[in-house]
Amino acid sequence: MKTLNYLTAMLILGISLVSCSETKTQSTSEVTFVSFPDFFNFDVPAPWPRWDDAVDFFLNEVTREEPNFVLVAGDLVNGHWWESPQCVEQMGTLYYSSWKRHLEKHGLTYYTAVGDHELGDDPWPAEKLELVPHLENIYNSMLQMPQNGPENKKGLAYYVREGDVLVVTVETFEIINDSMVATVTGKQLQWFNEVMEQNSDAKFKIIQGHVPVWGEIKARSSSAIMLHNGRENPFYQSMKKYDVDLYLCGEFHDVTILEADGIWQVVHGSSWGREIVNTQDYLVARTDGDKLKVEMKQIGMEASGGHMWNLHKNRGPREKVTITDESKQNGPKITGTLVIEKTDAGKKFLEKTGVFEL
Repeated sequence: MKTLNYLTAMLILGISLVSCSETKTQSTSEVTFVSFPDFFNFDVPAPWPRWDDAVDFFLNEVTREEPNFVLVAGDLVNGHWWESPQCVEQMGTLYYSSWKRHLEKHGLTYYTAVGDHELGDDPWPAEKLELVPHLENIYNSMLQMPQNGPENKKGLAYYVREGDVLVVTVETFEIINDSMVATVTGKQLQWFNEVMEQNSDAKFKIIQGHVPVWGEIKARSSSAIMLHNGRENPFYQSMKKYDVDLYLCGEFHDVTILEADGIWQVVHGSSWGREIVNTQDYLVARTDGDKLKVEMKQIGMEASGGHMWNLHKNRGPREKVTITDESKQNGPKITGTLVIEKTDAGKKFLEKTGVFEL
């Protein structure tokens, strides 16, 4: 009897596992994701009681969107861990663990990109460049992103395919001739082209990278790094060739939305703990058949108090962050909408409002 019960249980379990596997791999007509770069942009321990209510408020709003996943295009931490490889390992373990704790508390699946802060923050003198491999290693080991990227950037560049949505994350930084350059080139660019070619059947193509490619970008408390050579960069030319729909980036801690060659560059995000950066701006996107419906949303924030300690940062973020009364009462404000429709007849941009009205 025990053997029979055991076999019956294993049969049921096997059926369940097959069912789960099939559900996961089936192409779904609806995929939802949320994007918020530069979250937090500083080294923030968890718990940190004078921030935690605000962080929970924001992530609760994200969770209400019921996303399949969220995208965070770089600058999760401050990353000024220049003392030694041991310092990189110890500080990275502490602050990446704290960052992950917030998102995992809310049950969010996240895909992150490497920002300049993950590499120690700009500028990059020779002694900091020597630490870049260690900084990349601790990011890779702690964040554990998909390992399907090019050989020289496993876990730093990668792709995710969910139904008709392809999301490719790139590392927008390369060391060239002993200098850090904001670009996508070499083996990573070759890999990018191969991924785009292999997934040419994906209806919607989303690219995530830290720095913007082109345009006059509004900035708040930012070093304003841009991709080298802008739209002349071969990486941009590849995005154009493969009919990319959205390029999601941060770095500037404000919202600037531009369109060129059918590509919408959405600069957005925030930098928590700075008085001047008083909003958290995030993107919500949903597929619906031939349409990708995009909204930009905004939550008001206030920073106050003294400066939180961050290594090699004289003026870290403020010790207290709160959500404004208006946002608490009314919830997020929709600041713009866009519908990208893709059919055999081509691509159309519909229902443009607010920040998408160019």
